[in-house]
Amino acid sequence: MFKSCILLILLSFSANLVAQEYLPSNIYQLDSKFAHHVILVEKSTHTLHLYENLGNQPKLIKTYKIATGKIKGNKQLQGDKKTPEGIYQFQNFHSNTELKIKYGDAANIYGAGAFTLNYPNDIDRRAGKTGGGIWLHSTDNDARVSKGLDSKGCVVAIDLDLKDISKYIDLQNTSVIIVQDVKFLHQDTWTKNKNEIQNMVSSWADAWKTKDFNAYISQYSKEEFKHNIRGNFYTYKNYKRAVFARKDQPQIEFSNISILNFDTYAVVSLEQDYKSAAIQDIGKKILYLKRNAQYEWKIVSEHWSKLPIEPTISFTPKMRFFQENQQAKNVKNDSKSI
Repeated sequence: MFKSCILLILLSFSANLVAQEYLPSNIYQLDSKFAHHVILVEKSTHTLHLYENLGNQPKLIKTYKIATGKIKGNKQLQGDKKTPEGIYQFQNFHSNTELKIKYGDAANIYGAGAFTLNYPNDIDRRAGKTGGGIWLHSTDNDARVSKGLDSKGCVVAIDLDLKDISKYIDLQNTSVIIVQDVKFLHQDTWTKNKNEIQNMVSSWADAWKTKDFNAYISQYSKEEFKHNIRGNFYTYKNYKRAVFARKDQPQIEFSNISILNFDTYAVVSLEQDYKSAAIQDIGKKILYLKRNAQYEWKIVSEHWSKLPIEPTISFTPKMRFFQENQQAKNVKNDSKSI
């Protein structure tokens, strides 16, 4: 009996030691505003891992069984029945009532409701990937989840599990990272990798604050950068040169920085507070980063969206999406094609 107790204590200690020494390679930094929770989906084990921010480190709080696409592999084309792999954000939520308005009884396969993802993202589109309508949803037949490979490309959870997961979802902010296999790094390696990205982002931010144009533009990839409005690297460079040439000295502050990583790219989200004589804006900036031939992180795409200038209310997990007598709304801007 005594030996059994000692063994249990040692096993518990070892488990805690492993948990402290090894961290997921896909989550380098979280924050309290945009990445208070992150979902990590592992296709090989059909498991959804829910992480929360704990001192800017990921802490695993729950796991759930899920099903993914009927065909193994990373999604490439519309209709290939594969689940995409990469970093995505939740865009909208559609209740079963809303889905029935659009799809009729066929909507029952989505269970209680569906959260839409922004597949294809910038990296996917540049790789020529097609399709859409990739959702996290539940099902009217929970037995589907036990099959593992059972969807047309979506991530499918048990009905009660989806409702529990929904408590941690913040639309337009919460990210979903989908991988074939979750990889863990020793904390030393994890920290080194994290610092490389942090240092690159700091150099970019400092150069902007001090109007050091050459240092600023050097953080962008000449070969791969593309802006959705300003175009390629060279047209963006000319635009920014003109901006930096202005006589004003803007005050720029950055906060709430999160860093998520996929095999071939990373996504950095941050709050940008910009003040000048002519402009005062607070917004969320998203940077897509890739390594160049010298293994240096460079910006290949960026997005900015305005945020309301008002006090931030801390996110609290609670039932937001599955309320009784929820009124139906029109389902917009979400294609059913996959």
